[in-house]
Amino acid sequence: MKTGLTSIDIYFLTRELSDELDSARVDKVYQISERELKMRFYVPKEGSKELIIAPNYLCLTRYQRDVPEQPSSFAMQLRKHLKGAFIKAIRQYRFDRIIEFELKRSGGEYFLITELFGNGNIILCNSERRILGLLEWQKWKDRRLGVGQIYQYPPGGRNPLEIDLPEFRDILRGSEKSLVATLTTDLSLGGIYAEELCFNSEIDKSREPKRLGDDEIQLLFNSFKRLIETIKNEVKEPMLILDESKRYVDVIPFRLSIYERFEREGFNTLNEAIDRYFIESELMEMQKIGERKIQERLAKIQRIELEQREMIRDLEKKSEEYKKIGDLIYQNFQVLERIIKSINEERDRGADWSEIGKRFIGKRFNNIRIEDIEKNGSITVEVEEK
Repeated sequence: MKTGLTSIDIYFLTRELSDELDSARVDKVYQISERELKMRFYVPKEGSKELIIAPNYLCLTRYQRDVPEQPSSFAMQLRKHLKGAFIKAIRQYRFDRIIEFELKRSGGEYFLITELFGNGNIILCNSERRILGLLEWQKWKDRRLGVGQIYQYPPGGRNPLEIDLPEFRDILRGSEKSLVATLTTDLSLGGIYAEELCFNSEIDKSREPKRLGDDEIQLLFNSFKRLIETIKNEVKEPMLILDESKRYVDVIPFRLSIYERFEREGFNTLNEAIDRYFIESELMEMQKIGERKIQERLAKIQRIELEQREMIRDLEKKSEEYKKIGDLIYQNFQVLERIIKSINEERDRGADWSEIGKRFIGKRFNNIRIEDIEKNGSITVEVEEK
């Protein structure tokens, strides 16, 4: 199941967003969750449009999201700099999972950069690309994101739109990974598109690429070039892919052979498909969380019920023991009364508990034997049942 947008998805999405938000003006910004923003734009002659920016995707949405009563400090900062700003351009950085919004207002020009990989991030920069604010400070060995610093792009990967056959061959020959992993990471394609190349070339995706023959590499490159031509020519057929349970498992900008046997649901734009896919994914996740909480609550109730049953069994057992003791006391009341009377008489004559113990411990009164007498006056006896 797809968890985030690929570079190919973003390639098509940025072009749609550029058309949808042409001359759009920033109206409001909300931070609707810990790592998610909602931006409201006003588009001339069209009205308001809302953009969701999440760690793994972004899109214009037609679904209502609740907003907090009090805006976060980051949302306030974005409002301060961007309210009333017009969108000049929306673009994908190289072929990476990065989308830049270039904005302009009377107070200056700004860049809002969204990174849709890892934990995701949203960075606000001035015209010199100095960071004014960001969702999260981040640090790597070769890169750091923090307020006051010049924004640096992550180390660039290869742009698949520019790869020719010799470079394609060198990438495969030099890889230690599986074929599908090499196509996914070294060519920046994304997993499903890498599998599509293997599927169309009829080559096992688990093969070691360095062991492929020249003919096999040529087959793969031919499939690769057809994919690139589809991208460059912007041949679109946005759709959602459904599994046997009617659940969405992928959102793609054009038809893929690997999904030919799956049920498909078409959309006019990739943005609409992305919006539908991820709202359904979020609802499913909320349902899972709800079910998990119910199961946790049920397990707690069952645990309490088990503890209560064990407690009842213990009380019933003790009740039986106490009843037996009570019956013995009742049956031997006169003998016990005589023992207590004898001990009290010794106390009245001035004997201490030590002396009383020596005289009475081990002594038998009918079927009752005195086992112990403590200094606080407690008497332990053994009763032989008649």
